[in-house]
Amino acid sequence: MLETFTHKKMEVADCTIDMAMAGKGPGLLLLHGFPETKAAWHKIAPQLAAGYTVVLPDLPGYGDSEGPVPDADNSNYSKRSMGNIMVQLMQQLGFSTFALAGHDRGARVAYRMALDHPGEISRLAVLNIIPTLDMMDKFTYDTALKMGNWIFLAQPAPLPEKLIHENPAFYLNYVLDDWSATPALIFPEARAEYLRCFKKEAVIAAMCAEYRASVLDAAYDHEDRVSHRHIHCPVLALWSEKDFPGPDGPLPVWKNWAGEISGAALPGGHFLMEECPDEVLQEFLRFFKT
Repeated sequence: MLETFTHKKMEVADCTIDMAMAGKGPGLLLLHGFPETKAAWHKIAPQLAAGYTVVLPDLPGYGDSEGPVPDADNSNYSKRSMGNIMVQLMQQLGFSTFALAGHDRGARVAYRMALDHPGEISRLAVLNIIPTLDMMDKFTYDTALKMGNWIFLAQPAPLPEKLIHENPAFYLNYVLDDWSATPALIFPEARAEYLRCFKKEAVIAAMCAEYRASVLDAAYDHEDRVSHRHIHCPVLALWSEKDFPGPDGPLPVWKNWAGEISGAALPGGHFLMEECPDEVLQEFLRFFKT
């Protein structure tokens, strides 16, 4: 997958980031989510490379990237820590400013980057999330049932690690099928790539640490909320009609965090760039060309 991209590994902070890059022009960093890898962008990244230098990393600890060993409070897997690593990656590639898009956990890293590094992020697209603090504020028994990964993966080690390791293919495909509206749109070759990485003990440990860090992520959001700190760059929010029903979806929430916000509901389920790639691509081309 991503055959037209150049693949390389880069040493960043205390991580080895596996990444793919193609194209020319302004920098555009795309961050994947759980339980995927950089291959999640395979349906739209080649087209974006016609006008941008597209950078596709595996998040620290995910995919083929080597992240730090999880620490006691999981702070090195907080979105702030991961975002700092992604900013350093882009700086090492020669981009002092760049556009940014993230899906799922990658979107959480992305909006944290926009808050912590306002001078580096020119435009931000977030796919199918609301900020972590707002998620926790809205958590109920029903949402916990629907989003059990937040509770399961955040359990103390080694409970989720051992349970996933017993049958990683079952858990991976359960998530991909349950969260999507049309599971067949997540192609077999993509599933095989995700599973190749999902089997790694280090990846399982990193994913769990990253979910455990949600407590810290919410605390950072709370600091920004009480200090009235906002995202300064233009923001595009895209969401699944299945996950965020209603005419405005998550836009009212994002309006509390960004001064310039636009968005659209897209057909399909959680994995927008795989389930409705044409729509995502058109929204990206419109938003990032400005």
